[in-house]
Amino acid sequence: MADNINVDPGTGVGAVPVATDDVGGVQYQIIKIVTGGDGVATPLSNAAPLPISDAGGSLTVDGTVAVSGTVPVSGTVAVTGISSTAPDRGAGATTSQTLRVSIASEQVEVGEYEAVPSTVSTTTTLGASGALGDYLSSLLIVPLTVNPGSVSIKDGSDTAILVFQGGTASVSNLVPFSVNVGLTSRTGAWQVVTGSGGNVQALASGNFT
Repeated sequence: MADNINVDPGTGVGAVPVATDDVGGVQYQIIKIVTGGDGVATPLSNAAPLPISDAGGSLTVDGTVAVSGTVPVSGTVAVTGISSTAPDRGAGATTSQTLRVSIASEQVEVGEYEAVPSTVSTTTTLGASGALGDYLSSLLIVPLTVNPGSVSIKDGSDTAILVFQGGTASVSNLVPFSVNVGLTSRTGAWQVVTGSGGNVQALASGNFT
């Protein structure tokens, strides 16, 4: 069956066409949506889009919403799933509100370093006193012989973490090498422990208290 049908409104003018869509042999009337209060009928258009109001309730969107152009919003939009802390926003280009990302100061490498001596079985605290939240970027391990001792790191009173085993013929030359750490302490001051073998130095870089 074809789309559209003729309907006689009974006013003596004869049959007039009515827009319909043929779906499986059934005619579904095509109706334009209008908006407005009593006595008003405004057809939907780009200039007069469909207004949406939650009427005191809530509007839930499940999935992805693609928006083309500008969507004016009146009132408050509640967003869940992100931090409630207000972002640090600045003027940005042409006074637009630009979201800025703040990097914690303890995670900024400021060129601070501390030497760890080759003394046998020694624990060296990084910083004047060290504290929770200190940042250890990396260790430059300097073997003094091809049989250097081990090197470990400790976060406060936590168990030492081995970063270089050392031992007999553990290196083939005396070229220093770097061990990346990139961690913030969660217990206390960072410490570097040289093992019983000795013959190894380290240079710790990061941000220490």
